[in-house]
Amino acid sequence: MRASWLTAPLIALAASANVAQAGVPGHPIRPESRVWFTGASNIRHFTCRARAVSGALDLRGTVTTSPVLTGENAATEPTLTVTVDQLDCGIGMMNNHLHEALRGAQHPRIEFRLALYEVDLNTEQPTARLTGVVTIAGVQRLVATTAAVHADSLGTLHVRGAYVIHPTEFGVAPPRRFLGLLRVHDRVTVHFDVALDSGAGVVKTINCLIMQCCDVGCTCCDTDLKRESTHDSHH
Repeated sequence: MRASWLTAPLIALAASANVAQAGVPGHPIRPESRVWFTGASNIRHFTCRARAVSGALDLRGTVTTSPVLTGENAATEPTLTVTVDQLDCGIGMMNNHLHEALRGAQHPRIEFRLALYEVDLNTEQPTARLTGVVTIAGVQRLVATTAAVHADSLGTLHVRGAYVIHPTEFGVAPPRRFLGLLRVHDRVTVHFDVALDSGAGVVKTINCLIMQCCDVGCTCCDTDLKRESTHDSHH
């Protein structure tokens, strides 16, 4: 999903370059994070799930009194990593065709690196706008999408969304089998549910504001947050 606030790709790429130079280790995402994708052929729909998802984040916020929180990711590690041979479509032959199409032997990982984020707390359902770089089969593309932000009862922050990709834009030819009788369409929707620990820094601040814990004396909110709803930088 394209967004007007992210129509300058050079800004995001420059931010990514700055992150790479920073050498900052990230905080691992939680193990319950999930990634899966859906698509269709001329015969049937399919769902393929990542059996293992890893990644890390180190969010840096821009100080603001606005309920729209903005910042960048300073972690050098990929935000999300999926291993190609850990993608499971539920059918062994289909798994093999997928791994072959993605050239998993040469490019064993699919990665997403978050560059910039914006979390809008004005709406009933807080929304994150994300920009970053996806790497599939060794090809990088800038992407921008939106996601819902939700804090569960245990204080875990979830970022949930979906993004449509066209495999051919990454040099991946959709599989064709049985002399072309089975043709996979050049459109795949990637779904994600990334779970983040509610530790110190930006994630803690977002959790605090979403759960409105300031109103009940929650210790996660400092005085400045309570007075001005500031979004402090994470050091």
